[in-house]
Amino acid sequence: MGISKFMILLIMLTVAFLFVEKDYLVQSITKEKKPRVSFVDSTMYEISETRVNQIVKSKQADIYKNKEELIDATVIAKVNENNYDTNIASSQNMLKIGDKIVLNNNVNLQLSNGVNIKTEQLHYNLKTQIAHNEVPFVVTRGSDTFIGNSLFINSVTEELKAKNTKFRMKVENNE
Repeated sequence: MGISKFMILLIMLTVAFLFVEKDYLVQSITKEKKPRVSFVDSTMYEISETRVNQIVKSKQADIYKNKEELIDATVIAKVNENNYDTNIASSQNMLKIGDKIVLNNNVNLQLSNGVNIKTEQLHYNLKTQIAHNEVPFVVTRGSDTFIGNSLFINSVTEELKAKNTKFRMKVENNE
């Protein structure tokens, strides 16, 4: 008799617990990406067996698994193996993924052939040496100045394309 009353009480408690509202404590897992390494006022060198390929200077560098975020940065990259010519890219904010760089805010790209590009946003590939953007820019080379939108420049073939371009060229008389 005591066991049957215990079993009935146990069943009633079980049913009561089924209908009682419970607060579940659920842990949410945030996958906030944290940099593997962070540097302040750093200079990084990419060195092969025979030469320095590129130098990266920055006020702050956050290095993740697949990318680098740089603040107030300058990248000095060799044009090719056979000479000492360099291309220099600098900006306030830089995202570097492999050989591709996205430059934002006060962008300045100085190419080895004397071309100087100033803009607010630019995509640049260190290997192919191709730069492009969709915002206004100013390109100077010697005394020539080009102003426009939607820049595409290949520094290897010296090909330059742009939209809404205005240019000023100094022409010399050979008389």
